[in-house]
Amino acid sequence: RPPAATMPSGDAIDKRAPIPDRLGVRILFCGEEFPDAARCTASSLSTDPGVEVVVCKREDVATEIERADIAVPLMTRLDADIIARGAKRLRLVLQFGVGLEGVDERACAERGVLVARIPADRTGNATSTAEMAVYLVLAALRRVNAMADSLKARTLGTPMGTQLKGLNVLIVGWGNIAREVAVRIAPFGVTLSATRRRPWTEEDAADEAGSETAGALALLGDRKGSGEKDLMRMLNDADVVILACKQTRENVGMVGDAFLASMQPGATLVNVARGGLFDRDAVLAALETGHLGFLASDVAWSEPVDTNDAVVRHPRSYFTPHVGGITGFAYGIMGGVVAEEARRVRRGELPSDRVEVINEAEAVKNRAPSLREQLSYLYDGSKKVGEPARAEDEEE
Repeated sequence: RPPAATMPSGDAIDKRAPIPDRLGVRILFCGEEFPDAARCTASSLSTDPGVEVVVCKREDVATEIERADIAVPLMTRLDADIIARGAKRLRLVLQFGVGLEGVDERACAERGVLVARIPADRTGNATSTAEMAVYLVLAALRRVNAMADSLKARTLGTPMGTQLKGLNVLIVGWGNIAREVAVRIAPFGVTLSATRRRPWTEEDAADEAGSETAGALALLGDRKGSGEKDLMRMLNDADVVILACKQTRENVGMVGDAFLASMQPGATLVNVARGGLFDRDAVLAALETGHLGFLASDVAWSEPVDTNDAVVRHPRSYFTPHVGGITGFAYGIMGGVVAEEARRVRRGELPSDRVEVINEAEAVKNRAPSLREQLSYLYDGSKKVGEPARAEDEEE
């Protein structure tokens, strides 16, 4: 078995560092998918000795995590067994993005391992993914596969597409990506609506004030819903449905028989959220009967997606390789965030406010000071062992 690939991030030794370099931080990218994530992180650490960026295959994560301080899960499931293997050294699980549904949060908290994501509204990831959603809508309405067939057949003037202007577009979810989708698709002259799990309140508009998507809520008017009953009702009125919600234990397989039956016959479904929202067999059945007019998705129930799968091969489906948030702008920022959090781990500090920690209270309670943090105390007596400095305590 070949060893994990190492991306050098600086000189091997820095005698000026407050912690000996033999205790340098190791960042493990769990899988060879999304290779630019590791490259952008290594680039941000090019002048930082003592931080190592490592990429390994998914099947090697259980072994490699034993020597990691930070694990970036990507598409790899980090279950309780894998977390237990890394417990002696692992301090932080940090997703290169927002999706943490594959990480056992409870197992991490019990072992003092912090779990964090990089909020999409702070990196350009939400904007990039929203642009991808608009692209997929247009690709579906203009029958992208049929256009490719016409080119091969040297046929002009076919297929006939559908105009986006005047259509009813339903956004499922109302997080950062959903709001970015709203402000980008509204200028096409569509009628927008949105639904989410929790009820809408007067505070929603205040939460958006001052953000880049301020005014997104106003685009909806009174066309807002919450809960399953509203979702099913609003699906029936939509020509285009865009999934932009989080995947949770409760909504896995949400796009099943009932969901699809509630959609208008011939409507378009776009997914820039998570592939676990699909009930794959139900989707295939809806495509084959013609009830589902077109499926355009950047995600799949199993990734990398099998190009021989009947859903993927269907003439009215179009899949892209999970690239919605992958742009040079967004990845440059996220690589810098991961690099900075690695520096903080090396200094024995808790994560900064550039990331969202989802288990901080419980994890910190169960967190024993590492050897690195103990040595940090010896080199810098201003830190208290086991109580790393917090972002708000630092100087601007």
